[in-house]
Amino acid sequence: MASLTSSSRRSSSSYRSSSRYSTSSSYRSEGSLGSSSESLDPLFEPFLDSADHSSMFGEEGPRGPSGGVHCLGDSYYMSANVSQFEPHDIVVMAYNHHVVIHAQKVCDDGSISDTVTHKSLFPEDMDPLSVSGTLNPDGTLVVSCVSSNFAPLEHF
Repeated sequence: MASLTSSSRRSSSSYRSSSRYSTSSSYRSEGSLGSSSESLDPLFEPFLDSADHSSMFGEEGPRGPSGGVHCLGDSYYMSANVSQFEPHDIVVMAYNHHVVIHAQKVCDDGSISDTVTHKSLFPEDMDPLSVSGTLNPDGTLVVSCVSSNFAPLEHF
């Protein structure tokens, strides 16, 4: 179940999954939330809620929670809405079968105005060295990694 608490100065969102893989998110803002509704790369549409990109990641959408871990072939995927951040504000880390997306806006005076942390537990067979990310024009970050159990075809 998702919970959203907001006031005129701060917003927060959190999600806990009871499925096989867990996902959690947190968001803190001193400003307003904005979103863009540009089209998505068709490759990533199965992993994203293309009907509604305005909700923060981890909230329930028409097709279930966005931002959870999805499997397609030999790869695992997760997504997060980081549209309020510049690419240099975003860090993706992988450790102990977790992938963490952390983003924060640092103001000119050194203060932090927005912070997002999104953490997902991936299956044990994930290859942490294969973690990569793609930032779509609409501000959706799609992080993927390959299963270490996948045996690539050998060419002779």
